[in-house]
Amino acid sequence: MSLWESVALGLCSVSDVRVLTGVAEAVVSDADVESLIAFSDQQVEDDLGAQTSPAQTRVRHLSALVAAIKIFTRPDLRGGFSVGEVTVSNQQIEEALARWTRDVNRIYAFYGAAVQETPAAFKVV
Repeated sequence: MSLWESVALGLCSVSDVRVLTGVAEAVVSDADVESLIAFSDQQVEDDLGAQTSPAQTRVRHLSALVAAIKIFTRPDLRGGFSVGEVTVSNQQIEEALARWTRDVNRIYAFYGAAVQETPAAFKVV
């Protein structure tokens, strides 16, 4: 299966990730979000095992959260960003990352899986 086929069959969608982040396509392209979803899906499946389609809501949310963390930890977004009249500050990014990391930990705990990476590891994209 090619990368693009796996993205099409991903655990979450580009719009799932955009709903969490509020990041417009002008800031991060759909292709970049799809690539990050593919990485996130692989991480989730490595940690929890292969998932069936359609993914359970909790797994879909987990994949979207991991992708959102990867987006907000990109060096070009980490300090904050603006699009038109919308500005997201560094503090808002840090608060979102902390909230999403708690949600990721909660979902992994639900499945009885320990988070294998520290939140600092999410900073590498």
